[in-house]
Amino acid sequence: MLSITKQSDYGLILISFIYKKKGIVRLVELIKSTKLPPRFLARIAAELVKSGLLVSKEGKSGGYLTAPKIKKISLYDYLLIFEKDVVVSSCVDENFDCKFEKICNHKDFIKKKLNVVLIKELKKIKLITLIN
Repeated sequence: MLSITKQSDYGLILISFIYKKKGIVRLVELIKSTKLPPRFLARIAAELVKSGLLVSKEGKSGGYLTAPKIKKISLYDYLLIFEKDVVVSSCVDENFDCKFEKICNHKDFIKKKLNVVLIKELKKIKLITLIN
């Protein structure tokens, strides 16, 4: 079901902070400025590097920079980095076993209309508009 996890939320804070600095940002500065949990923040940053949204620079003067991909990625694609799936309701998942399936009249609407609209709209929104 669609709910933004702390990872996605904190990732947006992290990306926004780095993007606005317009230079290398050290993890220590991120932690101090954002007050986010250090280990959790480091894992999120590593995942963002792995997905190509951040660039990691090693060494004494190292830190993080936003990658050019940051301007092209959609909000939908960003959410998929941390979320298992982006769905309106758990009944959209084929593996979900709903005990009310036999009496449910709205599953097809949610699955074939509402979820499709949600994904289509999330794909239209560029991540850069949220962090800029």
